[in-house]
Amino acid sequence: MTRDELIERLTALLRADGRVQAAWLGGSLGRGTADQFSDVDVVLATGDPKGFAADWDAVADRVAPVVHRQRMADATTTVVTHVTGDWLRFDVTITTPDRVRGKLRPLFGELTPPEDEPASPDPARVEHLIREFLRVLGLLPVVLGRSEYAVGASGSALLRTLILQVMLEDAVLRGADRAGALRLKGVLPADRLAAYAALPAIEATRTSVVSAHLACSRLFFPIARELAERTGATWPDAMEEALRKHLRRELGIEIGP
Repeated sequence: MTRDELIERLTALLRADGRVQAAWLGGSLGRGTADQFSDVDVVLATGDPKGFAADWDAVADRVAPVVHRQRMADATTTVVTHVTGDWLRFDVTITTPDRVRGKLRPLFGELTPPEDEPASPDPARVEHLIREFLRVLGLLPVVLGRSEYAVGASGSALLRTLILQVMLEDAVLRGADRAGALRLKGVLPADRLAAYAALPAIEATRTSVVSAHLACSRLFFPIARELAERTGATWPDAMEEALRKHLRRELGIEIGP
């Protein structure tokens, strides 16, 4: 089965169910930015989201054999993630008409949902990312003191993830859409993506772990400081000062800038 065939089957089954008032393609297909690797995101509006969600697994099994499914739900919305036997990925969001938002491409129905307001980073989330980066960086003397270089390599990878999250928050602030976790090109500025790609490879050795941590700090701080200033997030000055003293005292190293 192809992705287009999957969409056709989903559309036909949903259109035939009288409880479904309208359905749309979301995600990259809805935004018009999909490529051959994009999954299928379907959003549907119904007056009975809980009842329809309770019956959904039987509907999905009529679309294609499903080898994995996972659901998240709140009072009015259920999101079900699927993987088929052909490893096609599709997500279905079941919600009420008034909860439908975003850049969506209609499949059927007369409802026209409003687009989301332009996203902006949450200052509290920005501060959390900064504090978490400082916390992880502050564990460097522990892993080196114990010669736990594999743990240090894992910590370096976590620092990279935090850098990426800060870069993505900054990109949203500059007007980029929030893309999925598997798309960076076209979301991050080319210079940021190149700087991220240029971070040194991580090996489970003392030299590599120290080098990776320092390289991450050099990339992180200027971006995070600017993001905090632009979003109004509180920069943890006392925590940063304590971290710098800690690393200077224990390892004789300076992070920066």
